[in-house]
Amino acid sequence: MDGVVIRSNFTRSGERQIQSVHIPGDVPDLQSLHLRRMDHYIGSVSQCRVAFVAHDQMLRVLRDSPHLTAILWRETLIDAALYRAIIVRNARLGSTERLAHFICEMWCRFDAVGLTDRNGFAFPMTQEMVGQVLGLSIVSVNRSMQILRSDRLVVWDRGRIDILDWTQLAEIAQFDPTFLHLNE
Repeated sequence: MDGVVIRSNFTRSGERQIQSVHIPGDVPDLQSLHLRRMDHYIGSVSQCRVAFVAHDQMLRVLRDSPHLTAILWRETLIDAALYRAIIVRNARLGSTERLAHFICEMWCRFDAVGLTDRNGFAFPMTQEMVGQVLGLSIVSVNRSMQILRSDRLVVWDRGRIDILDWTQLAEIAQFDPTFLHLNE
């Protein structure tokens, strides 16, 4: 309901790969409704206020509400679309383009739930965490941020991201927000 949570896995040596970032309004554990054991971890990166609904209650409501069932099925499909976009972003874009794409995605998602102002949004993740999202070292994230900053596209300071030139940032990121399905 409030705050930012992540879905992640760990290697045997303890290295974390963040697979998704969830903001207020997201349902990060909808999969647990039908899977007994999750294959990932959910953790917070900021103070959070969460809501829990017992599975038996949720299943009862879904049986009685085809409309709600369709809404949650749509949420699952959008989650899958996010994963497809992440695979392309992390496998095919350079480090600066990856970071730009991630910032564009976060802006769009935070904006969709009313958590942006004219220039930017509060963003509680560290550069190390963003590296774990993008499959980059903290050094690569820092270098990429310096490039975006020196090109006067983005300012990331004290838990806040301000976008100075959306058009150019989205161009560098090869960002097409269609995968977010925000206008449907």
